[in-house]
Amino acid sequence: MNSNGGTLRLAVLIDGENIPAKDAGPLFAQVAKLGNPIIRRVYGDFTKGNFKDWPKIIDQHGGKAEQSGHTSTGKSASDIALVVDAMDFLHKRLVDGFCIVTGDGDFTSFAKRAREEGFKVYCFAHGKAAESLKAACDSFFSLAKSTPKTAKTNLAKPAAQKPAVPKPQKPRQPDLARPWIKDALPTDGNQWMTLSALGQALGEKHKGYLKKTGCSSLKKILKSLPDQFEMGLAADGKTEQVRRRA
Repeated sequence: MNSNGGTLRLAVLIDGENIPAKDAGPLFAQVAKLGNPIIRRVYGDFTKGNFKDWPKIIDQHGGKAEQSGHTSTGKSASDIALVVDAMDFLHKRLVDGFCIVTGDGDFTSFAKRAREEGFKVYCFAHGKAAESLKAACDSFFSLAKSTPKTAKTNLAKPAAQKPAVPKPQKPRQPDLARPWIKDALPTDGNQWMTLSALGQALGEKHKGYLKKTGCSSLKKILKSLPDQFEMGLAADGKTEQVRRRA
């Protein structure tokens, strides 16, 4: 409110080369909470690609774009134009307060002067602003969207898994292979047969013989029938062989 208890009349002065046009929505939404923005202007060189959206955007918000170039020394003429207009509004008492939309510390002197003259001064910036400028204003507002905190997800506890029930193992029945082995071995009890040859003969005549007996190898079958078959090594000391027991 102004000194008469009415709504503050505000001049919104935007440094268009310091503030992106996409901030216009959040800016005017916040300004509306402070007072009535009777003056709405944006300053900059809108011939440049980075700032060319401002004229259209400010027009949508009932404001005016002030096109400015640069001085021969490289100083932005838009900054000068903004301050000249601001001082004009101050001396004519057209408003009760100023919304300076920039993070540039060059506007600190004006902010101090305006407050000394009894005006409200608010600073808006996309992100950071010069500390001197923030200190010279009544309030500072950041236009950058804050990153929303990631909501904690209630992860459902995995359902307790039932212990796997071991499948009943087929009982070992090496005795089933007794007649098959006898049939495959030479009839002469003293004659040896290599283990590999025996396995091949059994596989050809009795397919799946290991599965049927529940044994994982021919060797285990033979070891389960020591009274029937004898195992040994050939003369080379490596080749495993089998024969009938006498």
